[in-house]
Amino acid sequence: MGEDLRESATRRRPHDTVIMETSMRTRTLILGLAALLAGCSVLAGDETSPVQQSAPTPTEAAPTLEAPTTPSPLADSPDMTGEGPSEIVLTVWTSEGLSPSSEAPGGQVLVEQLAAFDETHPDIRVEIYVKRSQGPGSTLAYLRTAPPVAPDVLPDVALLDQKALAQATAEELIVPIGSLLDPAIANELYPAARELGTIGEQMVGLPYALEVQHLAYRVTFFQEPPNSFEAILESPVPYVFPAAPEDSVNHTLLLQYMAAVDGNLTDEEGRPVLDADALREVLGFYADARAAEVVDPALFQITDPAETWALYRDRQANLAATTSTLYLAERDQVRNTAVTWTPTPTGDPYALVGGWSWAIVTQDPERQAAAMLLLNFLMNPVNQGTYTQASYWLPTQPAALAVWGDGDPYTGFGDLLLRNARPLPDPSLQSVIGGALQEALEAVLLNDVPPVQAATEAAQSVNPPQEEAP
Repeated sequence: MGEDLRESATRRRPHDTVIMETSMRTRTLILGLAALLAGCSVLAGDETSPVQQSAPTPTEAAPTLEAPTTPSPLADSPDMTGEGPSEIVLTVWTSEGLSPSSEAPGGQVLVEQLAAFDETHPDIRVEIYVKRSQGPGSTLAYLRTAPPVAPDVLPDVALLDQKALAQATAEELIVPIGSLLDPAIANELYPAARELGTIGEQMVGLPYALEVQHLAYRVTFFQEPPNSFEAILESPVPYVFPAAPEDSVNHTLLLQYMAAVDGNLTDEEGRPVLDADALREVLGFYADARAAEVVDPALFQITDPAETWALYRDRQANLAATTSTLYLAERDQVRNTAVTWTPTPTGDPYALVGGWSWAIVTQDPERQAAAMLLLNFLMNPVNQGTYTQASYWLPTQPAALAVWGDGDPYTGFGDLLLRNARPLPDPSLQSVIGGALQEALEAVLLNDVPPVQAATEAAQSVNPPQEEAP
């Protein structure tokens, strides 16, 4: 790895695809693909080219959301376009699913936005590289291994998922973004998005694209949305969700437990705790659902919501868990379908959100300022809203979601979920809480353990021992 990194300082980086280099000071814009891809270069063996796709025109906002009509520069953005400064080459690492690539949904929209940024910032040239999300060659892997042997290959900006953001922060591989970020942007984020980018008391990343899990159901089978435990038990329609653990616990169970305890997973000292009474209620629902034959233990063979969505899409299920990204990408393939939140004990909306955040890697103040100019531009509500709608992700700002328009039936639903969401727990906390939750569910559904017993044993395995009174 070290030798490869040294070599990459003088040639293209391994394990990535160069999608776009933007600089039009010496170029003339022409119509068509050549104009959009001015300066592009693509590595052999991983070719990409933008699709011919027009960016959606921003529409007026839904009644509860306010959408701007045109992008506008932030007044407090640093001025990097004065006469005389040398060109800054800004290196950006993205992931496969969020890039200006023909293989990525919305890739052409991002191409157009980067070209627009180039026009207004002629002294900044942006080079974008697509990195793997996990394993060797991933962004996190290079952030860890490059500094001692080839620091020049490091990016200025990187797009990280929630786990990678937490790990990069813990290992001090990135610069906390809070001190660089315009407070106006942070204040306009959904609370769950802001929490997603915050570790401890510090904002370390700028959340950009979000995903939540929810239900899809056929309206011909339900008079009311099946979003409560009671509604599921009253319906004969089987409830299909991935019951096998994703990491330490399936996210449906985790969401339902967190809804029951209002997201409280730690005590006043920050130690993991399980509420036995709340867990007993959730496990009792599953015991009743199995008895009513609306939940099948065979669901423990399913890990990914993509599998349950495929069952629904192919008409092998009529009530199934999916994700916002899956549903938005394929909603035109299903008919007589509506969406609602994952069933909760009270029927109130609740969601767990994950996603991708921009992180600053460069330590150089001038490059940090240039990086923030780019991020401010991409986070403009019109730009973020247009891109996320085209790429099937949810934006991190209400004003960006409003850009989708009230003509999109998902706009109001997505806003409702994001306003009632919490980020997925920190991986270390989730491993403790989640493992106990998953074992309790398996005990109830696979081994006929009473919910009271399973909940009590789970709480005992997690909660700190009670101090005896003197």
